[in-house]
Amino acid sequence: MEETGSLPVGIEYNGRLCTAYTLREQLVGDSVAVFESKDADRALKNDAFYGVCIMARRVSVDGIPEGGVTSDMLMQANQQDYDALHDASVRLDKRRLEFRSRDDGGEADASGAEEAGVQRG
Repeated sequence: MEETGSLPVGIEYNGRLCTAYTLREQLVGDSVAVFESKDADRALKNDAFYGVCIMARRVSVDGIPEGGVTSDMLMQANQQDYDALHDASVRLDKRRLEFRSRDDGGEADASGAEEAGVQRG
């Protein structure tokens, strides 16, 4: 799942103001990558900075090469932009929870677990 939107202020990259973004879900690999990066020591000591590092891994911004958004860039971003990304993350988490809790019509197996799309008969 992804969440798209526009940053209220934008991130300057190569003299251009970039505002359109896509935010993906957080993966386990994001945490591992942060702790294997140059940011590891600081991320271990500061939860807020760890969050910035994770956000940098999850976001892509039109006009910035893929994987080009860095923790340093987000540290220099306007607070309104970071708040917009945080709000998008909350919406994405909510959509994921709603998706998981939806009744997809699957039948329960002997253990009581639903089997999506499995027809018995």
